[in-house]
Amino acid sequence: MLDSRCLEALAAIIRQGSFERAAEDLGITQSAVSQRIKRLESQFGEPLLVRSKPVTATAAGDRVFQYVLNARLMERDLRADGGDARGQPFERLRIALNADSLATWFAEVPALLFHRHGLLSDLAVDDETRTLDILKAGHALLSIGTRADAVQGLRMIRLGTLEYFPVAAPGFVARFFPKGLTAEALRQAPAVIFGRHDELHHLYLERRFRIGPGDFPRHVLPSSEGFVTAARQGIAYALCAEPQVREAIAQGELIRLDAHGVSRRLVLHVRGNAPRGVEAAVADIRAVAQRALTAPFRPGHEKSTIRP
Repeated sequence: MLDSRCLEALAAIIRQGSFERAAEDLGITQSAVSQRIKRLESQFGEPLLVRSKPVTATAAGDRVFQYVLNARLMERDLRADGGDARGQPFERLRIALNADSLATWFAEVPALLFHRHGLLSDLAVDDETRTLDILKAGHALLSIGTRADAVQGLRMIRLGTLEYFPVAAPGFVARFFPKGLTAEALRQAPAVIFGRHDELHHLYLERRFRIGPGDFPRHVLPSSEGFVTAARQGIAYALCAEPQVREAIAQGELIRLDAHGVSRRLVLHVRGNAPRGVEAAVADIRAVAQRALTAPFRPGHEKSTIRP
């Protein structure tokens, strides 16, 4: 029989990417973590981890990790079915999602999951095009991103559209855009981008103004919250999600620069045989998305469009 402590040690290492951080997460020594992994690998007769930096799972380790993510929630379902609904321990729900969702509409979800279902949120934040890969690898129980792939064994749920548009502080607008948002002005005005591969910002500039990725000055701030801060400080204009800047625009702290914007269509993927706790989480996430996002998109449409 598999030792639950060994399984939790494996899950902690895969989540944290190192034996040291896993030990801190579990509140035990690094030596104890190593001993538990050795015992587990001995039972399976093969390595479950690749001892690299960061530590990663082997194919067998991925399967065990997926089992761990599901097992505790399924055990909770069985106890409830048997009438043992009192004193249920808190369980983790691992969700892969993109940074902009976490910084905007998704922010209220962890509280809902905790208060309604006793679930602890374990969020794996990655690029919106890679969150589905985390789910497919068995490292999450559901994912939120922009890829609308049909994957065997997974259900896809269309959540809605997140709208982005450029904003800046009034003083920045007066200095850099006195004649409005023009291609010439955008080539001179500092922008803030997430990184070298900030597809969203490049898409907006290329489609609207025929400006290439290297044709404008820019700050690199890999933080959704940092975008809003940079715009408020007057050091750049930023392409921000509408929920993130709604209040600042209403209060006059930021100005919307363009009636046009870029839309990102978000989808949720979840396994078809998910435990009830996961299904409850999906229902709550859909309800929050319905309030915060624009209506779900129709099949066959592109995932990124310029909207008037």
